[in-house]
Amino acid sequence: MKVMKLRTLALTLSALAIAPPAVADDSKIGWYLQLGPAGVAFSEGASISAGGSTIPGASTTLSDNVTLGFGLGYRFTEDFSVIAIGGIPPTTTIKGTGPLNGVTVGKVTYGPLIVAANYHIPTKGKFQPFIGAGINYTMVFDTKDSGISNLKADSAFGGVLRLGFDYMVDDSNGFFFSANKVFVNTKATGNAVALGGAPVDAKIDLDPLILHAGWVHRF
Repeated sequence: MKVMKLRTLALTLSALAIAPPAVADDSKIGWYLQLGPAGVAFSEGASISAGGSTIPGASTTLSDNVTLGFGLGYRFTEDFSVIAIGGIPPTTTIKGTGPLNGVTVGKVTYGPLIVAANYHIPTKGKFQPFIGAGINYTMVFDTKDSGISNLKADSAFGGVLRLGFDYMVDDSNGFFFSANKVFVNTKATGNAVALGGAPVDAKIDLDPLILHAGWVHRF
């Protein structure tokens, strides 16, 4: 009986020794592309001064935007990837609030670029969630005057926190969704037409939430 048990144990160990090791899922590693609509919803606030004096209670609102967004990423392992996200530059309309209520400050055409690192939570199904963090560079391409002449706005860096998921139809194609919270502020300057051209300065917190969804393809 002991001999039989020893033989069984020996055969089991031998089978384990020659069993192939677990390997990474190569279908998840490599380049991938994301394409789809992106919505930009601002969570803005501002401190505004005219002629060197702060205007109490004055702030701004920015119109939300929808544009076409795209992302190009590389997945180094099953769990880790880096992605760059951009899109067609949209235009937001800036309006005053408080004492400036009803004043259209102007329009700004901008492009938010995100570079982020992602951790992909290990799963075996089609639903593949991730979380990430990175940096944002909001580039100002153009400004258009309205209630403020000579309107200028600065490009600015900020931080990003993000989460989302892929839902893969097959090894190469699927759908994705991501929510990207950007923390960024900028400065704007110009001259108030209603105040005889007095210089105006504004520090504006943008802090947009960017929702991006669409098609994902793995190469």
